[in-house]
Amino acid sequence: MSRSICSKCHYPKKTCVCEAVTRISCQTKVYVMQHPSEVKAAKNTIRLAQLCLPSIEVIVGEEPVDFNKIKNLPLENTFLLYPNENAVEIENLAVKNIAKINLILLDGTWKKAYKILMKNPWLAKYETLSFASLPQNQYAIRKTKRSDSLSSLEAIAYSLEVLEGINTTPLYQVLHKMMLNFQQH
Repeated sequence: MSRSICSKCHYPKKTCVCEAVTRISCQTKVYVMQHPSEVKAAKNTIRLAQLCLPSIEVIVGEEPVDFNKIKNLPLENTFLLYPNENAVEIENLAVKNIAKINLILLDGTWKKAYKILMKNPWLAKYETLSFASLPQNQYAIRKTKRSDSLSSLEAIAYSLEVLEGINTTPLYQVLHKMMLNFQQH
């Protein structure tokens, strides 16, 4: 017998997060390049972000052809959120007052995100962003060996806080609700 699934959040009804969902408006368009293994992962935080952010677009894949839709975003306002030695600290980018930003995020484990990056050399044309000071990781149910890790939802939330100065509490609320549900069930 299959579990009863909520039609809105797509979690099992006993772990539904809909009561914690509040929509957020923002100017930044977030494009998520999601590794296929993340799509059905129970602890996938992009699914939560989609519930709160109408400006997020998720594209599933690994190969360049999977991402044709975003390959030609304008260079002057498109950025890849991925830490590396050449990355600009996002806190400094906000000072530039770029009107409408396109933010590309790779979603998967560090290994899978790196795989997407390596398979898509066209991403190198975009300026990369990182965080000057990493906010406290609140996502406690998925572990990583890296100390500079956040869930994808947390990375998006912090980016929007810095770039637009908006209140992203609703993103953290839905994350906490999901974590609470996982602990209880």
